[in-house]
Amino acid sequence: MDMNLVPVGFCEVKFSKDDEAVLVAYSLGSCVAVALWDPECRAGGMAHVFLPHKLRDTDEPLGKYGETAIPCLISGLLDMGCKKENLRAWIAGGANVIPSLVSPVGDIGAMNVRAVREALRKEGIRVAGEHLGGNYSRTMRLYISSGKVTVSTDEVAAEI
Repeated sequence: MDMNLVPVGFCEVKFSKDDEAVLVAYSLGSCVAVALWDPECRAGGMAHVFLPHKLRDTDEPLGKYGETAIPCLISGLLDMGCKKENLRAWIAGGANVIPSLVSPVGDIGAMNVRAVREALRKEGIRVAGEHLGGNYSRTMRLYISSGKVTVSTDEVAAEI
């Protein structure tokens, strides 16, 4: 079966029911990718979260923030016929890729991870697998046909 790679760029949320689709978030440094998949509906979605929280009321993409990306993912999957209680979640990223660079607000990668975890907890969705932290970037893939999630780095590829 030929795979159809569907890139999920910074601040984006994408969905698919196509068995040949592979949702993929590249270059996850401090960003966090969140993949949700329903095994009964065989549909999934992915968000590429850039920051943890909105600092002001703006019309920015819902996928940009951990606190807005998760409800957006869930809503989109429910619209596709998925059931919230069936959803499985995987998260990857949240690195501190330049440890010597100190942000005035703290470790953005760790803050993104906390925001995503909190949003999933609020929605009652358990994390089935994760690949987080460190000081290197990752690429995360969600295979819609099977729900398999892989994470690769420059060093190694692993299923989570």
